[in-house]
Amino acid sequence: MARSPVLGQVKHRLAQEIGADQALRCYRVLLQNTLEAITQFSTTIWYEGDVKIWAHIAPEQKLREQPPGDLGYRMFAALNNGAKLVIGADVPLMNVAYIQSALDYLDSRHDLVIGPTEDGGYCLIGMNQPSEYLFEHISWGSNRVLEQTLSRAQELDMKVATLPELWDVDTGIDYQRWLREIPQA
Repeated sequence: MARSPVLGQVKHRLAQEIGADQALRCYRVLLQNTLEAITQFSTTIWYEGDVKIWAHIAPEQKLREQPPGDLGYRMFAALNNGAKLVIGADVPLMNVAYIQSALDYLDSRHDLVIGPTEDGGYCLIGMNQPSEYLFEHISWGSNRVLEQTLSRAQELDMKVATLPELWDVDTGIDYQRWLREIPQA
């Protein structure tokens, strides 16, 4: 799931700290990394924004516009319409092996696979049988997203696989880490 890389339309929190131009540049690089990570998989990009931009950015990928609603509703819609995984577009360490590991867990009889992030959220979620309950009334954007989601999975008696924790770029501190740790082109 991704937003169109348009100035002023992405990484709002980050833009407040480093400026909209730098936030857009960062997002474009992170998005490109994610697009490279998904190329070997059958993928549909659930986009927000102008389809013409996506046809240019990812001409080989199937495209589907995200429906209106909160993040949980949009993720559930993707999973309920055939997606096995939903992956965020702002995770510097997202790669083919991480995605393949998630798919392997789903193939090995896990009901839910989740890729946690250091900030208390997650960067990847997948299910064979989507459950809308996992996405309703979650405190999106807070440090409680993962905790709330896993609590609901436990209530549903789901067999859960948790991937290694990654980090995403949402704040100026994350951005500085990204500049330090990830080689920039």
